[in-house]
Amino acid sequence: MNDLSQLDSLVSQSASERPFEKELLALVPARFPELVPAVYLRHLPRYLKALQIRAERARLNPGKEAERAAQLAPYEARFQSLSDAPSPSSESKAGREELRWMIEDYKVSLFAQEVGTVNKVSPKRLDALIEQVGG
Repeated sequence: MNDLSQLDSLVSQSASERPFEKELLALVPARFPELVPAVYLRHLPRYLKALQIRAERARLNPGKEAERAAQLAPYEARFQSLSDAPSPSSESKAGREELRWMIEDYKVSLFAQEVGTVNKVSPKRLDALIEQVGG
């Protein structure tokens, strides 16, 4: 099966069988070439591969998926609350963008380490960036 058909299978399932649809749409939203900064656009294939691996492994071991998803959840929630808050400066917007993609790399490190991350990522680094971006 080629990569494209495997990704297609992530969204072709029934709603209850496609838990990763939201993440896929966040990575590749409508008009993604306009919305995803060029510096991150080139990394989309890697993030998509990691999501594919995650989905495959989740089917095989839902318990492990749940454990790792629990490690990820606080960072996604914090990012969402920062995103929902007004952004007073372009520096703050840039920090939020950096955080968004650092979380993507954290997903890679949790669910598909063999794909590799762009930068070193850890809970400690995420916490420091969150503090810097908005506390």
